[in-house]
Amino acid sequence: MNFSQIKSTFARISTVVLLITIIWGCGTVPRLVDVAPPSNRLPFVSVLLDQDSRQVTISVDQGEIGVDCYKNGKRYTYYSRQPLVIATRGKNMELYAGAGSRIESNINQMTISSRANKGILKFNGKKYRGLFQLVAVSGQIKLTNAVYIEDYLQGVVPHEIGPTKKDQYEAIKAQAVAARTYAMGHLGQYGAEAGYDLKADIGDQVYNGVIEEKEEVNRAIKETHGLVVTYNDGMIDAYYHSTCGGATDDIEDVWDKDPKPYLVMVHDEGACKISKYYDWQERFSADQITLRLEQYLSREKGRTIRVGKIRDIRITAKSPGGRVGTIVFDTEGGRYSFKREKVRWMLGRSDNPDGILRSARIEPDIRRNGKGEMTEVVFIGRGYGHGLGMCQMGARGLAAKGVGFDSILSLYYQGTKLKKLY
Repeated sequence: MNFSQIKSTFARISTVVLLITIIWGCGTVPRLVDVAPPSNRLPFVSVLLDQDSRQVTISVDQGEIGVDCYKNGKRYTYYSRQPLVIATRGKNMELYAGAGSRIESNINQMTISSRANKGILKFNGKKYRGLFQLVAVSGQIKLTNAVYIEDYLQGVVPHEIGPTKKDQYEAIKAQAVAARTYAMGHLGQYGAEAGYDLKADIGDQVYNGVIEEKEEVNRAIKETHGLVVTYNDGMIDAYYHSTCGGATDDIEDVWDKDPKPYLVMVHDEGACKISKYYDWQERFSADQITLRLEQYLSREKGRTIRVGKIRDIRITAKSPGGRVGTIVFDTEGGRYSFKREKVRWMLGRSDNPDGILRSARIEPDIRRNGKGEMTEVVFIGRGYGHGLGMCQMGARGLAAKGVGFDSILSLYYQGTKLKKLY
Protein backbone atom coordinates (compact mmCIF):
# COMPACT_ATOMS: atom_id res chain seq x y z
CA MET A 1 0.00 0.00 0.00
CA ASN A 2 1.53 3.37 -1.01
CA PHE A 3 1.14 6.54 1.00
CA SER A 4 -1.52 8.15 -1.20
CA GLN A 5 -3.65 5.04 -0.68
CA ILE A 6 -3.04 5.24 3.05
CA LYS A 7 -4.22 8.88 3.11
CA SER A 8 -7.39 7.82 1.32
CA THR A 9 -7.91 5.01 3.82
CA PHE A 10 -7.37 7.43 6.73
CA ALA A 11 -10.12 9.59 5.32
CA ARG A 12 -12.43 6.59 5.07
CA ILE A 13 -11.75 5.58 8.65
CA SER A 14 -12.13 9.15 9.87
CA THR A 15 -15.70 9.24 8.58
CA VAL A 16 -16.44 6.02 10.43
CA VAL A 17 -14.71 6.78 13.71
CA LEU A 18 -16.55 9.91 14.80
CA LEU A 19 -16.12 11.79 18.04
CA ILE A 20 -19.65 12.85 18.83
CA THR A 21 -20.68 16.03 20.70
CA ILE A 22 -23.57 14.89 22.86
CA ILE A 23 -26.13 16.52 25.15
CA TRP A 24 -27.12 13.49 27.20
CA GLY A 25 -30.76 12.79 27.93
CA CYS A 26 -32.90 9.93 29.18
CA GLY A 27 -34.38 8.97 25.86
CA THR A 28 -34.37 9.78 22.20
CA VAL A 29 -32.54 13.02 21.35
CA PRO A 30 -32.41 15.04 18.12
CA ARG A 31 -29.88 14.16 15.45
CA LEU A 32 -26.35 14.96 16.63
CA VAL A 33 -23.47 16.81 15.01
CA ASP A 34 -20.55 14.68 13.78
CA VAL A 35 -17.10 16.06 14.55
CA ALA A 36 -13.99 14.66 12.84
CA PRO A 37 -11.28 13.31 15.16
CA PRO A 38 -8.38 15.67 15.93
CA SER A 39 -5.45 15.06 13.57
CA ASN A 40 -3.18 13.97 16.41
CA ARG A 41 -5.51 11.02 17.02
CA LEU A 42 -5.20 9.58 13.51
CA PRO A 43 -5.10 6.94 12.26
CA PHE A 44 -7.75 4.52 13.45
CA VAL A 45 -8.21 0.86 12.57
CA SER A 46 -11.33 -1.26 12.71
CA VAL A 47 -10.84 -4.69 14.29
CA LEU A 48 -13.31 -7.56 14.10
CA LEU A 49 -13.95 -8.91 17.61
CA ASP A 50 -16.93 -11.19 17.02
CA GLN A 51 -19.35 -12.20 14.28
CA ASP A 52 -20.76 -15.48 15.61
CA SER A 53 -22.99 -14.34 18.50
CA ARG A 54 -26.70 -13.68 18.54
CA GLN A 55 -26.41 -11.76 21.79
CA VAL A 56 -23.62 -9.70 23.38
CA THR A 57 -23.23 -7.75 26.61
CA ILE A 58 -21.55 -4.33 26.63
CA SER A 59 -20.53 -2.36 29.72
CA VAL A 60 -18.05 0.33 30.75
CA ASP A 61 -15.45 0.46 33.51
CA GLN A 62 -16.53 3.92 34.74
CA GLY A 63 -19.20 6.49 34.05
CA GLU A 64 -21.82 5.96 31.39
CA ILE A 65 -22.20 4.21 28.05
CA GLY A 66 -23.37 6.23 25.08
CA VAL A 67 -25.34 4.34 22.43
CA ASP A 68 -26.23 5.64 18.97
CA CYS A 69 -28.92 3.50 17.33
CA TYR A 70 -29.48 3.91 13.59
CA LYS A 71 -32.85 2.89 12.14
CA ASN A 72 -34.90 4.00 9.16
CA GLY A 73 -32.41 6.73 8.30
CA LYS A 74 -32.53 8.31 11.78
CA ARG A 75 -30.29 8.20 14.82
CA TYR A 76 -31.47 7.80 18.40
CA THR A 77 -29.09 8.23 21.32
CA TYR A 78 -29.31 6.68 24.78
CA TYR A 79 -27.05 6.39 27.78
CA SER A 80 -26.76 3.94 30.64
CA ARG A 81 -24.73 3.26 33.77
CA GLN A 82 -25.71 -0.40 33.61
CA PRO A 83 -24.53 -3.12 31.23
CA LEU A 84 -26.47 -3.30 27.97
CA VAL A 85 -27.54 -6.38 26.05
CA ILE A 86 -27.77 -6.37 22.27
CA ALA A 87 -29.56 -9.24 20.57
CA THR A 88 -30.54 -10.03 17.00
CA ARG A 89 -34.11 -10.32 15.87
CA GLY A 90 -34.59 -11.14 12.21
CA LYS A 91 -32.37 -8.90 10.12
CA ASN A 92 -31.97 -6.25 12.82
CA MET A 93 -30.95 -5.79 16.45
CA GLU A 94 -32.67 -4.99 19.73
CA LEU A 95 -31.22 -3.06 22.67
CA TYR A 96 -32.00 -4.10 26.25
CA ALA A 97 -31.16 -2.65 29.64
CA GLY A 98 -29.28 -4.92 32.02
CA ALA A 99 -32.54 -5.67 33.85
CA GLY A 100 -34.03 -7.05 30.65
CA SER A 101 -36.35 -4.23 29.57
CA ARG A 102 -36.23 -3.42 25.85
CA ILE A 103 -35.03 0.07 24.98
CA GLU A 104 -35.08 0.00 21.17
CA SER A 105 -35.86 -2.46 18.37
CA ASN A 106 -35.40 -2.78 14.59
CA ILE A 107 -31.90 -1.26 14.81
CA ASN A 108 -29.86 -1.40 11.59
CA GLN A 109 -26.53 -0.49 13.16
CA MET A 110 -25.18 0.77 16.44
CA THR A 111 -22.18 2.73 17.77
CA ILE A 112 -21.26 2.42 21.44
CA SER A 113 -18.81 4.67 23.28
CA SER A 114 -17.78 5.58 26.80
CA ARG A 115 -18.89 8.96 28.10
CA ALA A 116 -15.85 9.16 30.40
CA ASN A 117 -12.79 10.85 28.89
CA LYS A 118 -10.63 7.73 29.18
CA GLY A 119 -13.35 5.19 29.75
CA ILE A 120 -12.86 1.58 28.77
CA LEU A 121 -15.59 -0.45 27.10
CA LYS A 122 -16.17 -4.09 27.99
CA PHE A 123 -17.39 -6.75 25.61
CA ASN A 124 -18.46 -9.90 27.44
CA GLY A 125 -16.12 -8.83 30.26
CA LYS A 126 -13.07 -8.08 28.09
CA LYS A 127 -11.80 -4.47 28.04
CA TYR A 128 -11.14 -2.36 24.95
CA ARG A 129 -10.29 1.25 24.14
CA GLY A 130 -12.05 3.16 21.37
CA LEU A 131 -15.59 2.58 20.08
CA PHE A 132 -17.72 -0.46 19.33
CA GLN A 133 -19.72 -0.71 16.13
CA LEU A 134 -22.39 -3.38 15.69
CA VAL A 135 -24.46 -4.56 12.74
CA ALA A 136 -26.67 -7.61 12.28
CA VAL A 137 -25.54 -10.00 9.55
CA SER A 138 -27.47 -13.20 8.77
CA GLY A 139 -29.01 -13.30 12.23
CA GLN A 140 -25.72 -12.76 14.05
CA ILE A 141 -23.97 -9.69 15.41
CA LYS A 142 -20.81 -8.37 13.77
CA LEU A 143 -18.97 -6.42 16.46
CA THR A 144 -15.93 -4.32 15.57
CA ASN A 145 -13.63 -2.12 17.64
CA ALA A 146 -12.70 1.21 16.04
CA VAL A 147 -9.52 2.18 17.86
CA TYR A 148 -6.54 4.52 17.52
CA ILE A 149 -3.76 2.39 16.10
CA GLU A 150 -1.26 3.14 18.87
CA ASP A 151 -3.85 1.92 21.40
CA TYR A 152 -4.46 -1.11 19.18
CA LEU A 153 -0.74 -1.91 19.29
CA GLN A 154 -0.80 -1.86 23.09
CA GLY A 155 -3.19 -4.80 22.90
CA VAL A 156 -1.16 -6.62 20.21
CA VAL A 157 2.58 -6.29 20.85
CA PRO A 158 2.77 -7.88 24.35
CA HIS A 159 1.13 -11.07 23.12
CA GLU A 160 3.04 -11.24 19.86
CA ILE A 161 6.55 -10.67 21.27
CA GLY A 162 5.92 -12.64 24.48
CA PRO A 163 7.70 -12.22 27.82
CA THR A 164 11.03 -10.44 27.39
CA LYS A 165 14.08 -9.74 29.54
CA LYS A 166 15.52 -6.29 30.27
CA ASP A 167 18.24 -6.66 27.64
CA GLN A 168 15.66 -7.47 24.93
CA TYR A 169 13.96 -4.07 24.88
CA GLU A 170 15.05 -3.36 21.28
CA ALA A 171 13.17 -6.48 20.20
CA ILE A 172 9.96 -5.01 21.65
CA LYS A 173 10.52 -1.87 19.59
CA ALA A 174 11.15 -3.98 16.47
CA GLN A 175 7.91 -5.88 17.14
CA ALA A 176 6.00 -2.62 17.61
CA VAL A 177 7.19 -1.32 14.23
CA ALA A 178 6.49 -4.64 12.50
CA ALA A 179 2.98 -4.86 14.01
CA ARG A 180 2.24 -1.24 13.08
CA THR A 181 3.48 -1.84 9.55
CA TYR A 182 1.39 -4.97 9.21
CA ALA A 183 -1.73 -3.16 10.41
CA MET A 184 -1.25 -0.08 8.23
CA GLY A 185 -0.36 -2.20 5.23
CA HIS A 186 -3.57 -4.20 5.56
CA LEU A 187 -6.14 -1.41 5.93
CA GLY A 188 -9.19 -2.27 3.87
CA GLN A 189 -7.82 -5.70 2.96
CA TYR A 190 -11.22 -7.40 3.28
CA GLY A 191 -13.05 -4.79 1.21
CA ALA A 192 -15.45 -2.02 2.21
CA GLU A 193 -18.35 -4.46 2.51
CA ALA A 194 -16.60 -6.33 5.34
CA GLY A 195 -16.68 -3.30 7.63
CA TYR A 196 -13.33 -4.00 9.27
CA ASP A 197 -9.62 -3.90 8.49
CA LEU A 198 -8.18 -6.61 10.73
CA LYS A 199 -9.20 -9.71 12.62
CA ALA A 200 -8.35 -10.01 16.30
CA ASP A 201 -6.86 -13.51 15.98
CA ILE A 202 -4.03 -15.28 14.16
CA GLY A 203 -5.77 -14.49 10.87
CA ASP A 204 -4.00 -11.13 11.28
CA GLN A 205 -2.52 -10.21 14.67
CA VAL A 206 -3.72 -11.43 18.07
CA TYR A 207 -5.44 -8.47 19.74
CA ASN A 208 -6.70 -8.86 23.31
CA GLY A 209 -7.36 -5.26 24.24
CA VAL A 210 -6.48 -3.64 27.55
CA ILE A 211 -5.76 -6.86 29.44
CA GLU A 212 -2.56 -7.34 27.40
CA GLU A 213 -1.11 -3.88 28.06
CA LYS A 214 2.28 -3.60 29.77
CA GLU A 215 4.13 -0.43 30.78
CA GLU A 216 7.42 -1.38 29.14
CA VAL A 217 5.70 -2.31 25.88
CA ASN A 218 3.66 0.90 25.89
CA ARG A 219 6.93 2.82 26.24
CA ALA A 220 8.44 0.99 23.24
CA ILE A 221 5.33 1.77 21.17
CA LYS A 222 5.56 5.45 22.16
CA GLU A 223 9.27 5.62 21.30
CA THR A 224 8.57 4.24 17.80
CA HIS A 225 5.39 6.30 17.32
CA GLY A 226 4.30 6.31 13.67
CA LEU A 227 7.32 4.39 12.38
CA VAL A 228 6.71 1.79 9.65
CA VAL A 229 8.90 -0.36 7.39
CA THR A 230 8.86 0.54 3.69
CA TYR A 231 10.32 -0.73 0.44
CA ASN A 232 10.49 1.68 -2.53
CA ASP A 233 8.24 4.06 -0.56
CA GLY A 234 5.51 1.43 -0.22
CA MET A 235 4.35 -0.39 2.89
CA ILE A 236 5.80 -3.88 3.18
CA ASP A 237 3.99 -7.08 4.14
CA ALA A 238 5.57 -7.25 7.59
CA TYR A 239 5.18 -10.96 8.28
CA TYR A 240 6.81 -12.35 11.39
CA HIS A 241 6.96 -15.64 13.26
CA SER A 242 8.23 -17.15 16.49
CA THR A 243 11.44 -19.03 15.66
CA CYS A 244 13.22 -19.45 12.33
CA GLY A 245 15.72 -22.09 13.50
CA GLY A 246 18.65 -20.14 12.08
CA ALA A 247 17.30 -19.14 8.66
CA THR A 248 14.18 -17.50 7.26
CA ASP A 249 12.92 -18.14 3.72
CA ASP A 250 11.80 -16.60 0.44
CA ILE A 251 8.05 -16.03 0.45
CA GLU A 252 7.48 -17.97 -2.80
CA ASP A 253 9.15 -21.02 -1.23
CA VAL A 254 6.74 -21.01 1.72
CA TRP A 255 3.42 -19.79 0.32
CA ASP A 256 1.94 -19.65 -3.16
CA LYS A 257 2.71 -15.95 -3.49
CA ASP A 258 4.79 -13.77 -5.78
CA PRO A 259 8.39 -13.05 -4.75
CA LYS A 260 9.07 -9.98 -2.65
CA PRO A 261 12.64 -8.64 -2.55
CA TYR A 262 12.47 -7.92 1.17
CA LEU A 263 11.06 -11.34 2.16
CA VAL A 264 14.02 -13.55 1.29
CA MET A 265 16.14 -16.15 3.04
CA VAL A 266 18.49 -14.68 5.63
CA HIS A 267 20.72 -16.34 8.23
CA ASP A 268 20.63 -14.80 11.69
CA GLU A 269 23.64 -16.77 12.98
CA GLY A 270 21.55 -18.77 15.39
CA ALA A 271 20.20 -15.71 17.22
CA CYS A 272 17.03 -17.65 18.03
CA LYS A 273 18.84 -20.48 19.83
CA ILE A 274 17.33 -19.03 23.01
CA SER A 275 13.99 -20.44 21.85
CA LYS A 276 12.83 -23.77 23.24
CA TYR A 277 11.62 -24.49 19.71
CA TYR A 278 14.98 -24.01 18.03
CA ASP A 279 15.29 -27.84 17.99
CA TRP A 280 12.45 -30.26 18.60
CA GLN A 281 11.12 -33.70 17.73
CA GLU A 282 7.65 -34.97 16.94
CA ARG A 283 7.04 -38.72 17.16
CA PHE A 284 4.31 -40.52 15.19
CA SER A 285 3.46 -44.20 14.89
CA ALA A 286 3.07 -45.51 11.33
CA ASP A 287 -0.64 -45.99 12.00
CA GLN A 288 -0.95 -42.35 13.08
CA ILE A 289 0.66 -41.18 9.87
CA THR A 290 -1.70 -43.35 7.83
CA LEU A 291 -4.74 -42.03 9.71
CA ARG A 292 -3.70 -38.36 9.35
CA LEU A 293 -3.03 -38.87 5.65
CA GLU A 294 -6.42 -40.51 5.07
CA GLN A 295 -8.27 -37.87 7.07
CA TYR A 296 -6.62 -35.00 5.24
CA LEU A 297 -7.13 -36.50 1.78
CA SER A 298 -10.76 -37.39 2.55
CA ARG A 299 -11.52 -33.81 3.63
CA GLU A 300 -9.70 -32.40 0.61
CA LYS A 301 -11.41 -34.63 -1.96
CA GLY A 302 -14.83 -34.78 -0.29
CA ARG A 303 -14.93 -38.57 -0.21
CA THR A 304 -13.44 -41.38 1.85
CA ILE A 305 -9.83 -42.15 0.91
CA ARG A 306 -7.96 -45.27 2.07
CA VAL A 307 -4.21 -45.46 1.47
CA GLY A 308 -3.28 -48.72 3.21
CA LYS A 309 0.05 -49.14 4.97
CA ILE A 310 2.64 -46.44 4.65
CA ARG A 311 5.93 -47.61 3.17
CA ASP A 312 8.22 -44.62 2.98
CA ILE A 313 8.48 -40.83 3.48
CA ARG A 314 10.89 -38.74 1.42
CA ILE A 315 11.59 -35.05 1.13
CA THR A 316 12.35 -34.51 -2.55
CA ALA A 317 12.79 -30.73 -2.56
CA LYS A 318 13.75 -28.12 0.01
CA SER A 319 13.60 -24.34 0.26
CA PRO A 320 16.78 -22.25 0.58
CA GLY A 321 16.08 -21.99 4.30
CA GLY A 322 15.79 -25.76 4.71
CA ARG A 323 12.01 -26.13 4.81
CA VAL A 324 9.96 -28.67 2.92
CA GLY A 325 9.58 -27.90 -0.76
CA THR A 326 7.97 -31.27 -1.55
CA ILE A 327 7.41 -34.26 0.72
CA VAL A 328 6.26 -37.64 -0.65
CA PHE A 329 4.37 -40.36 1.21
CA ASP A 330 4.58 -43.79 -0.45
CA THR A 331 1.71 -46.09 0.57
CA GLU A 332 0.09 -49.32 -0.56
CA GLY A 333 -2.63 -47.24 -2.20
CA GLY A 334 -0.34 -44.89 -4.08
CA ARG A 335 2.04 -41.98 -3.80
CA TYR A 336 0.94 -38.68 -2.28
CA SER A 337 2.98 -35.49 -2.31
CA PHE A 338 2.54 -32.21 -0.46
CA LYS A 339 4.10 -28.85 -1.16
CA ARG A 340 5.56 -26.36 1.29
CA GLU A 341 3.46 -25.54 4.37
CA LYS A 342 0.75 -28.06 3.51
CA VAL A 343 2.58 -30.81 5.35
CA ARG A 344 2.16 -28.92 8.63
CA TRP A 345 -1.62 -29.03 8.30
CA MET A 346 -1.68 -32.62 7.08
CA LEU A 347 0.44 -34.05 9.90
CA GLY A 348 -0.67 -31.84 12.77
CA ARG A 349 0.78 -32.64 16.17
CA SER A 350 1.18 -36.22 17.36
CA ASP A 351 -0.73 -35.48 20.57
CA ASN A 352 -3.26 -33.12 18.97
CA PRO A 353 -4.71 -33.80 15.50
CA ASP A 354 -6.30 -30.33 15.51
CA GLY A 355 -2.92 -28.65 16.03
CA ILE A 356 -0.37 -27.79 13.39
CA LEU A 357 3.20 -29.05 13.08
CA ARG A 358 5.52 -26.44 14.58
CA SER A 359 7.47 -25.89 11.39
CA ALA A 360 8.04 -27.27 7.88
CA ARG A 361 11.79 -27.34 8.56
CA ILE A 362 11.85 -31.10 9.23
CA GLU A 363 13.70 -34.32 8.51
CA PRO A 364 11.95 -37.72 8.86
CA ASP A 365 13.80 -40.37 10.86
CA ILE A 366 12.04 -43.63 9.92
CA ARG A 367 12.06 -46.63 12.27
CA ARG A 368 11.36 -50.14 10.88
CA ASN A 369 10.86 -53.64 12.29
CA GLY A 370 12.76 -56.77 11.31
CA LYS A 371 10.56 -57.19 8.24
CA GLY A 372 11.46 -53.74 6.98
CA GLU A 373 7.98 -52.39 7.72
CA MET A 374 7.69 -48.85 8.95
CA THR A 375 6.68 -48.71 12.62
CA GLU A 376 7.43 -45.16 13.65
CA VAL A 377 8.57 -41.80 12.29
CA VAL A 378 10.40 -39.17 14.31
CA PHE A 379 10.35 -35.78 12.64
CA ILE A 380 13.44 -33.88 13.68
CA GLY A 381 12.49 -30.24 13.39
CA ARG A 382 13.71 -26.71 13.81
CA GLY A 383 11.82 -23.50 14.42
CA TYR A 384 8.23 -22.49 15.04
CA GLY A 385 6.03 -20.79 12.45
CA HIS A 386 6.10 -20.14 8.72
CA GLY A 387 9.66 -18.75 8.63
CA LEU A 388 8.91 -15.49 6.78
CA GLY A 389 10.14 -12.07 7.77
CA MET A 390 11.13 -11.24 11.32
CA CYS A 391 12.04 -14.08 13.65
CA GLN A 392 10.77 -12.90 17.03
CA MET A 393 13.10 -15.06 19.11
CA GLY A 394 15.94 -14.06 16.80
CA ALA A 395 15.05 -10.42 17.41
CA ARG A 396 15.23 -11.04 21.15
CA GLY A 397 18.57 -12.82 20.78
CA LEU A 398 19.99 -9.99 18.67
CA ALA A 399 18.70 -7.35 21.08
CA ALA A 400 20.44 -9.12 23.95
CA LYS A 401 23.70 -8.75 21.97
CA GLY A 402 23.19 -5.00 21.69
CA VAL A 403 21.65 -4.83 18.20
CA GLY A 404 19.20 -1.94 17.76
CA PHE A 405 15.62 -2.33 16.59
CA ASP A 406 16.34 -0.63 13.26
CA SER A 407 19.18 -3.08 12.47
CA ILE A 408 17.00 -6.02 13.51
CA LEU A 409 14.31 -4.93 11.07
CA SER A 410 16.75 -4.27 8.24
CA LEU A 411 18.17 -7.79 8.67
CA TYR A 412 14.87 -9.65 8.47
CA TYR A 413 13.30 -7.29 5.89
CA GLN A 414 16.09 -6.91 3.35
CA GLY A 415 16.56 -3.59 1.55
CA THR A 416 13.89 -1.78 3.55
CA LYS A 417 13.81 1.63 5.25
CA LEU A 418 12.03 3.07 8.25
CA LYS A 419 9.60 5.93 7.59
CA LYS A 420 7.66 8.20 9.94
CA LEU A 421 4.10 7.76 8.71
CA TYR A 422 2.37 10.11 11.16
